[in-house]
Amino acid sequence: MKLFVSTHPFSSTSPLPMRLIKDNNIELSYNQHGRKITTQELAQDIQDAEILVAGTEKITEEVFRNAPNLKLISRVGIGLDGIDFNLCKKYDVRVAYTPDAPTMAVAELCVGLIIDLARKISHTDKAIKNGVWNRHMGMLLYGKTVGIFGMGRIGKSLIHLLSTFNVKFKVYDINPDLAFGRLYSVDFVTKEEVLKSSDIISVNVPLKSDTQNYITMKELEIIQSHAILINTARGGIVNEDDLYTALKTNLIAGAAIDVFEVEPYKGNLVKLDNCLLTCHMGASTVDSRTDMEVQAIEEAIRYKNNEPLNNEVFSND
Repeated sequence: MKLFVSTHPFSSTSPLPMRLIKDNNIELSYNQHGRKITTQELAQDIQDAEILVAGTEKITEEVFRNAPNLKLISRVGIGLDGIDFNLCKKYDVRVAYTPDAPTMAVAELCVGLIIDLARKISHTDKAIKNGVWNRHMGMLLYGKTVGIFGMGRIGKSLIHLLSTFNVKFKVYDINPDLAFGRLYSVDFVTKEEVLKSSDIISVNVPLKSDTQNYITMKELEIIQSHAILINTARGGIVNEDDLYTALKTNLIAGAAIDVFEVEPYKGNLVKLDNCLLTCHMGASTVDSRTDMEVQAIEEAIRYKNNEPLNNEVFSND
């Protein structure tokens, strides 16, 4: 069985994914571009692979047409916005992913970004290195109201981590877990209520047609002027041009963005001191990266052995 790994890097945090491939007699080819693969490169490189271990790249019809033997996409990570399920149905391709492996890493980064923004840590570090000694007045996290869009795996983990700060939670979720909400005294409210009553707002929804431009100037104008906005979900959910304007004019106090519509990001947000930027590194811990890759390969092995998949999100049955 032939497997193509498009994600980069691969097996850099642990030799275990490569060992699993070798021990199960899987013929491997992989992304040798030294960076995130483009759709066109993937279409050219995938050839006769039966399994694709994929990253966040877009998997278009060009890829499917050039992969006549493709039967399974095993996604390293949780986001599925790069996969067109109509094409999967058309070309009879199954899809699996690794939703649990990156969850805590993303939630922890989100907490880190919140504290960094609230206390202006990175901003102060940069100032000191430029010869400026200025003790900025930050915002106390304790006792504040945290608004969360999307209470899935990451949203729940974020609530769990922040609960020790004695914060209040206001959540908007289209299918809320009421039992979990009761456990952490979550107040389920409307989207508008999250925006207008929260000191900290975290975006944790997947990128879909109804969440594209989920936060635009219309929403930013509702947010309190002292509030901060965090997006560790996907680029395109928060409109970057509108966010730039809102931050530039101090409509909101600050933002931390880990994900962008076009990556690597080189847009206007880099000009702002009140915008903290990271490079799509939510899952970038040794532990999480290893778990994601191992779980993606284990799904490939299950497919090879004609066993049920653990985290299948699309079946052609």
